[in-house]
Amino acid sequence: MIRDTFFSASRFVNLCRKEMVESWKTNLLRFIMMYGIMAIIFVWSGYWKYNHPERLLSKGELADPMWSTELIVFLWAVVIMGMLSASFIMERMKSKTNRIAVLMTPATMFEKYFSRWLVFTFGFLIVFLIAFKMADWTRVAVYLVSYPELKDIISSTPLSHLVGTEQYWAAFRSCDGLLLGISIYFFTHSLFILGSTIWPKNAFVKTFSAIIAVIVIYTLVGSTLAYQLFEGRGTRGVNSSLSDDVLAHWLTVAFFVMALFNWIVAYFRFKESEIINRW
Repeated sequence: MIRDTFFSASRFVNLCRKEMVESWKTNLLRFIMMYGIMAIIFVWSGYWKYNHPERLLSKGELADPMWSTELIVFLWAVVIMGMLSASFIMERMKSKTNRIAVLMTPATMFEKYFSRWLVFTFGFLIVFLIAFKMADWTRVAVYLVSYPELKDIISSTPLSHLVGTEQYWAAFRSCDGLLLGISIYFFTHSLFILGSTIWPKNAFVKTFSAIIAVIVIYTLVGSTLAYQLFEGRGTRGVNSSLSDDVLAHWLTVAFFVMALFNWIVAYFRFKESEIINRW
């Protein structure tokens, strides 16, 4: 009998342990897939970057030419794989048998939702970083053996170079830009979590299709408003006095708030789950 009707730390820890034990094979395969995809991309790209080592040495290169490529792959991979990860959060609700097993687990609906939210949100980010660094080190090891004369150039990609003003490969010019990018990532991630609670089957495809449909409708209906708010902001727009930094701060807050809203809505949708899926 559940006495704590919302959250119990000890019960939550046991639930997390149960989730990890039952899904370790699937999670391991997904980790290997992430590592394998990035390792293949890095090694293949490295072949073209290091194919003529004499050119790199003659130019006096100090930075590894693979850094920019790997940072671009990092950004695209974390977004795409993050969306896929979010789509798996309700994968156990696809069939009647699995729904019975989930709903009959002796834990509150909040604990069930929160445990999977942690795994597929922050747990995914930790595993992704490990897979990225392993793929990066694989590339370094392969080409240090292949081109020992480039030992002073070939090195691991520093993720700190995602932010900067001096590096040409920097994706974000300031910490504010990085924070805005993180808020957009979590907002996008929350959309796929919400979609997974609505459509447990084929969650990624259905959510992606719904997002595209909303974007098309919004673009067609709100093009005039978007022009006034952004393109005409410097002359006749309603926000002509709003600086770029202030606008970025407001957008960051807005995306975090919308992400939190989607996570809450997803929880209440999951809370209403039944053995017979009526959606």
